[in-house]
Amino acid sequence: TVFMHYGKLVARVGHDLFLAWASTWLRVLIAMWLVFLASLIPPVFVWSLGSRWMGHAFLHYLLLGIGVGVFEGVFLSAISPLGRLTKAWAIMGCPLGLALVDIIGLLCTSKATLDMSPVYIFWYIAACVPVGMAVFATRAPRVEGVSHQQANVVKAIRDGRSWFLPILPFLAAKVIGNFVMENTPGWFYVYSGEKVPMFSPSATEYLMDHDLFFALIYVVVLLGDGLSRRAAYMLHLRTLLRNVFVLLVAVCCSVAGFFLESYVVAVVTLFAAFLAFWGNGLGYGVGAKFIDLAIPPQHNRAVYSIWCMIGDVGSIAGAALVDVVNRYFCRSHYTYVCVSPS
Repeated sequence: TVFMHYGKLVARVGHDLFLAWASTWLRVLIAMWLVFLASLIPPVFVWSLGSRWMGHAFLHYLLLGIGVGVFEGVFLSAISPLGRLTKAWAIMGCPLGLALVDIIGLLCTSKATLDMSPVYIFWYIAACVPVGMAVFATRAPRVEGVSHQQANVVKAIRDGRSWFLPILPFLAAKVIGNFVMENTPGWFYVYSGEKVPMFSPSATEYLMDHDLFFALIYVVVLLGDGLSRRAAYMLHLRTLLRNVFVLLVAVCCSVAGFFLESYVVAVVTLFAAFLAFWGNGLGYGVGAKFIDLAIPPQHNRAVYSIWCMIGDVGSIAGAALVDVVNRYFCRSHYTYVCVSPS
């Protein structure tokens, strides 16, 4: 999966080179097509055709990474003319979409419930992308004059005096938030048994089914990441100092949540997940709001792309260090938690 983050990292600003001929509006649709193609690879080639070629996994994650890498910053810029309220609800779409897959999908595929094949999750995602494309194509501004004429990344960097210093705290907070967010899949290595003891890693009672526990984790992730993004737009942050203060709160939440995970106590991990993702969502919402309000309009797309790209550095580090962090968390091995590999 780290391969996906490399694709995102390159595509964040690479779209200004490879898609220089395309408008902001068109770049969003191209990105969604790439995600659509990526989502078809597992159900078509792996499940339907029975292919076991490992290259399909790399191609899937590469296309997905490039698609998401182009999409995020460009989409945030494309909908900026629609106003703060639209942006506030739009940025909640990511945690909500992930929650639908992680919660509903996990409940459907769990052996404790429906034991459904994961292929249906891929088909569901593939079916949703064209619907999203249709909504964007018909609702997002595309007529010249409705959205600002956007400078490319090179021009934005040349004019960095007008925006670079104020954005630095937001870049730092994005790296930390993304690191914590991408390191949390390590939960699957910590709670690796068939059951999860809720109150002590060494316990063999008060157990919860593994899949149901992770569905519950993703409920609190949704609440933390989703509600905090909306909360960010409800705060009156008129000065850079106020923005920086809220960013510090967001970073403290992320770091505190990450630290609490080290106790490897399931009920504490639920609170840690909420806290860590509250920090991630709060930092994301404050950053998006600041870029729209304080960055010169012609650099809106470029700065969004750079902000997302710098965050990918944290994502890559977080994903790459999952094993290292888990070795620290799992200094001891138990019946259900940090199960020793056979």
